Amino acid sequence: CRFINALGALFTFISQEAMQKVNILMHYQRGRRSQEYQTARSMMKFELEHDLIDFKEPPGSGSMPSGSRTFLRLHRALNWLQLLLLKLGSSSGEDSTSAMCAEAYEQALARYHSWFVRQAAAVAFLSMPSRDTLFDILCAQEETQAKLILGRTVKTISRVYNITQELYRAQGLLELP
Repeated sequence: CRFINALGALFTFISQEAMQKVNILMHYQRGRRSQEYQTARSMMKFELEHDLIDFKEPPGSGSMPSGSRTFLRLHRALNWLQLLLLKLGSSSGEDSTSAMCAEAYEQALARYHSWFVRQAAAVAFLSMPSRDTLFDILCAQEETQAKLILGRTVKTISRVYNITQELYRAQGLLELP
């Protein structure tokens, strides 16, 4: 969350949303059926077998979303972060971080959001710190070091993302609303 918070005040909302989703998953892991929520695979299997996933409608306010739906939203956000860091790692000094962020958003998240959320995201991207500031957040002394850190981070994120993507695909859960 430190990296996301450093992207600007409007991104604090994204960080808070992610933490809410993590808290929902932790609630399930500590709950009455905790053994069913120890892995993503066991969670999906349990929720599918017990018809706990609504494939047509997201949960209404006040009702607890399924763990599978909640984790999918975090998975999609991880894709955005992966794409943003990939773009940042291959960027040059003249490249706009706002444009990189907007491109990553369009590729990973925009299709899942309402018009209003897409417009708010576009405004948030305008407040992105500079590339040099982002490199400083990574505690890099020089650009080559920052790019090395980003490369390793993207590689790790990609492994996690690809495993999770395949799990959701195999269960037919990639297009949950």
